[in-house]
Amino acid sequence: MDQIEKSVQIFKCLGDITRLRIVEALSEKPKSVGVIAAELQMSPSAISHQLSTMKNYNLVKNTKKGREVYYELGDRHVREVLAQVLNHASHI
Repeated sequence: MDQIEKSVQIFKCLGDITRLRIVEALSEKPKSVGVIAAELQMSPSAISHQLSTMKNYNLVKNTKKGREVYYELGDRHVREVLAQVLNHASHI
């Protein structure tokens, strides 16, 4: 898969409102599935499913602390893409 095809897949992944809200929620700091679910008023299993999809594209990564798993953005590029998209949307 070339760079353009990978980029399309990433945009498709971020094109889902729930996944984009998760990215926004994680832009502040790492959070557990339970915290994200509470913030988005969704079930933890629905959030876990979305995080799994996002992890496949390196949009998020996780770390385990004790019994809790915390998710954070995959890297600074994800944060920058979110900021640019939100900035662009404010001009429309």
